[in-house]
Amino acid sequence: MNLKRLAKHFPELAEMTQEQQQSLLTKAYQDAFAAEHKMKLWGSNLLSALIMAGLCFLFVLVLRPALGMSQQTSAIVLMLVGFPVYFFIQQRRFIKQLRRSLLKFLP
Repeated sequence: MNLKRLAKHFPELAEMTQEQQQSLLTKAYQDAFAAEHKMKLWGSNLLSALIMAGLCFLFVLVLRPALGMSQQTSAIVLMLVGFPVYFFIQQRRFIKQLRRSLLKFLP
């Protein structure tokens, strides 16, 4: 976890020193992703992966033939659009979970 890069997502930490930011982010990370939350996190990650796979199959089986795309073109579209969108959504979920936990520790 790169705390310097992560701190830019939390403007509420801007007025604190870097050591305070790092300690708060570390506490929030440990709270948000503790062992007691592992099954909930695992389940939500599995669900989002299944939804993404379902959307990809829908694209390949329904939209690709409707748009008249070749197999190579549809694969490129999925790699250049679908895969990065999935990572972006996962990053937003990570930041959201961390923010919820961080609000518990803010003075």
